[in-house]
Amino acid sequence: MRRIVLHLDMNSYFASVEQQVNPSLRDRPVGVCATMGTRGCIIASSKEAKAIGIKTGCRISEARRLCREVVLLEVDPPKYRSTTRKVFDILKQYSDDVEPYSIDEAFVNLTGYSPSFERAAAIAAEIKTRVFCEVGDWLSNSVGIGSTRWLAKFASDICEKGKLLVLQSDNLHEYLKSRTLTEAWGIAEPTARKLNSVGICTLDQLADYSPHKLMRMFGVRGYGLWANVNGIETTAQRVSDNILPLPKSIGHSHVLLKRCRDSVFHRGVLMRLVERTGRRLRATKLTARGVFASVGFADHESCGGNRQLGHDIQGSKEIFDEVWQIIGDELRKNTPTSFAVGVFQLAPEIPQQVLWPTKTRPGLNTALDTINNRYGDETIIWGTLSGLDDSHAPDRIGFRKTLPIESQAR
Repeated sequence: MRRIVLHLDMNSYFASVEQQVNPSLRDRPVGVCATMGTRGCIIASSKEAKAIGIKTGCRISEARRLCREVVLLEVDPPKYRSTTRKVFDILKQYSDDVEPYSIDEAFVNLTGYSPSFERAAAIAAEIKTRVFCEVGDWLSNSVGIGSTRWLAKFASDICEKGKLLVLQSDNLHEYLKSRTLTEAWGIAEPTARKLNSVGICTLDQLADYSPHKLMRMFGVRGYGLWANVNGIETTAQRVSDNILPLPKSIGHSHVLLKRCRDSVFHRGVLMRLVERTGRRLRATKLTARGVFASVGFADHESCGGNRQLGHDIQGSKEIFDEVWQIIGDELRKNTPTSFAVGVFQLAPEIPQQVLWPTKTRPGLNTALDTINNRYGDETIIWGTLSGLDDSHAPDRIGFRKTLPIESQAR
């Protein structure tokens, strides 16, 4: 059976959603910002903003210098998640194997659902039309189709925005020719420099290089680099197989708007970050055996560390206790300006009874998650969060590529 994979990538997503919701913003440069403070930066820009140089990572001050008329909006996660659910609901009607890759990207395995690449292209056109009609007429997307996940994503990355590209063996070399290595999904500057050192400067040169020599340079990853550009699948083929790689860590960070020495305030912010981390951990049915935390200070110094545990951890209160052990004493020495917390050494949870009770309270965590998922974040909170204003450590969109969209949506 011919393997066929489709990759859909929404264009200028957050900014386009804002323009969809508010028609007065259409055809105007729009930037969606992580925060609206002086140190804020743009995390998504409309096609009009990109055309004048306002791109992701641009500081608010720089954006306003480039265009005084630019419309800057603070990120609105519930709005984007709601739109994403509508898009993904459409995708799931064409395959039972849909892999969310981020909030605005997904792979759709059409193997067995489409007999040919021509039919897959027709399905892609139908999906694009349905997104336009059922989700929003200002939302565009790029679609790539190939025999592997890598080819499908590469096709959507390099095709004209809002269009469709099908990559097959007969046209693959044409699209690889003369393209720089970093245009490929999974090749960053360090890898590119190492490949350059042996004369590989373009993707077609990588495709023609000896896989054995690449394996001597990079180990098994060398074969993966060669296989990707030659249309050979090396990753898990189905999301439902549950063999996709686990994330290395789950965490949250925040730059403080309020600079003070108030330990009650600091504990509240940390608990909010920890609770989000814990909910994501539990939503993906994972446990952790490591906790990390760091704090930045007004003098540009920072401190922190990690703790490796001898047992699995999943509850928010337990994670918070470890975080406080790491940085609690340090907060008294200077004025904190930022926090970062997270967990690592992740593994699938094992649903079994323990012989001896521990500090973990799975029943309590499950009850809290169920209520907060149904009625809204922080319907029920830990006492540490009591009195903390919503403006501190507000909800943020996560871009982790290995977690399901349902996990990011919480």
